[in-house]
Amino acid sequence: MYAGHFAAGLAIKARTPKAPTWGLLLGVGMLDILFGPFVLLGIERVSLTPGVSPGFSLDYIDWSHSLMMSLVWAVAYAFCFVRYGRQVMTVMALAVFSHFLLDVPMHPADLALWPGSGVHVGLGLWRMLPTGWWFVELAFLAAGLGYYWRRSRADGSFGGHAWAVVTVVVILHIINSPWLSAT
Repeated sequence: MYAGHFAAGLAIKARTPKAPTWGLLLGVGMLDILFGPFVLLGIERVSLTPGVSPGFSLDYIDWSHSLMMSLVWAVAYAFCFVRYGRQVMTVMALAVFSHFLLDVPMHPADLALWPGSGVHVGLGLWRMLPTGWWFVELAFLAAGLGYYWRRSRADGSFGGHAWAVVTVVVILHIINSPWLSAT
């Protein structure tokens, strides 16, 4: 899941228009944002797997992507939005946690329940459907972006440039396709 995370953030925005869009889009990517520095610091590990979808193996991602830490990061992130009120804090936490939920179908069993847990979850669509995962994510994009588009047209208080936002997310998904990416 890549562009699908952004579609989730935009769907959350459509449900709670007063939540800042930038905060939601940052929130849905928070686990990956943490993952980068954690790899650089040696806290987490990844290795390249040329020819095996998705082109890398997430060897140890327990501090950024485990179930427990996803909840911890969600709550911590929500507190950054305390001045917006409880409803916005709740959707910001949901934005962060949605990352874990959306990763479960795509990832092989590399999502731990907590750091160091022997139990890992993941359905592995990346590997089971080396190109088909892209269509699964496309369906999710259509649902999330369609909801955002419809709600922005009906509400009018957000999404003044919904067409541009939707276009950018779709382009990101196309660029990430198994036919155009470097994997």
